[in-house]
Amino acid sequence: MSIVELLNRLIPAFADASSLALVTLAIVLIFRTSFTTNFAQGMISASAAYVTTILYNHVLLSRFPNGNIFLMIIISFITGITIGFLLGVFIDVVIIRKSKYTTVLTKQMITMGVVLFLMGLLPTLFFKAELNMPTIPYFFKQTNIYMVFGKRLMIQQNHIYSIIVATVVISAVFIALKYTKWGLGVRSTAANETVAQMMGVNTKVITALSWGIAGALGSLGAIMYATSQTVSSYMMTEMQVNGFLAAILGGFGTFFGPVIGAIIIPVLSTLSYIYTNKIGTGSLGVYYKAFVYVIILLIILIKPVGLFGKKHVKKV
Repeated sequence: MSIVELLNRLIPAFADASSLALVTLAIVLIFRTSFTTNFAQGMISASAAYVTTILYNHVLLSRFPNGNIFLMIIISFITGITIGFLLGVFIDVVIIRKSKYTTVLTKQMITMGVVLFLMGLLPTLFFKAELNMPTIPYFFKQTNIYMVFGKRLMIQQNHIYSIIVATVVISAVFIALKYTKWGLGVRSTAANETVAQMMGVNTKVITALSWGIAGALGSLGAIMYATSQTVSSYMMTEMQVNGFLAAILGGFGTFFGPVIGAIIIPVLSTLSYIYTNKIGTGSLGVYYKAFVYVIILLIILIKPVGLFGKKHVKKV
């Protein structure tokens, strides 16, 4: 396989990694501030993708067929991301804080309840639209062809946009974590919530903002992922699972480690698919994901805290 042919496979993998990195960062952000795993992240993101797709295709595009396409896309994207932000804040402020016994386990059960609720609500609420649910928007699938070393390098528009947008947004989040009051509050809360409260950090505000930002990040990832997928209530299921795997692989104790893990998994999946088909002449190809999970398991067995995680030693 030539370098150009390999790039034709790896560029879509990096595009998937962009969406996965946003979802993974959202999962880790909630884990570090609320000390729980958010099982509802995928459904929150899928809800935003539903709203964005329907707003663009069934409202704006149908009512303003000759309108400014770029403006309608921006409006749809911002609306979907806002829905994700508000859903995240709502889950933390209204549902979790109002629960009688707030523990790590009850938070997990609440997020599972949100999953079941949204999984039933989305197809019911958008049933008629779902029957004819195009991806968003159509020109994102345009393919640019470049001649490299006499071979065709084909890059889809949505892949370029996904990689650029995810890189910019994730960089902005890391800058905010390091240089803003919110970032200082997140790092303080993640280190020790009780001490952070004693030092004057309003951990409730920090947690609410973190849930909102996590919802927005996951929603952006889902919206970009929807440009190459069929929008459905199950579209983010695999992304949710891989998000947890990426966080475990990179290390839940850091913010940047899980993002690296989110890049590794899609790239590793693509390479596994290529070489298992090549070695097994198609017979092993169906097991390419299993090989990826085995490799991840071996890495975790060797380094249980993740590739970039650090062991926390408690001093007595």
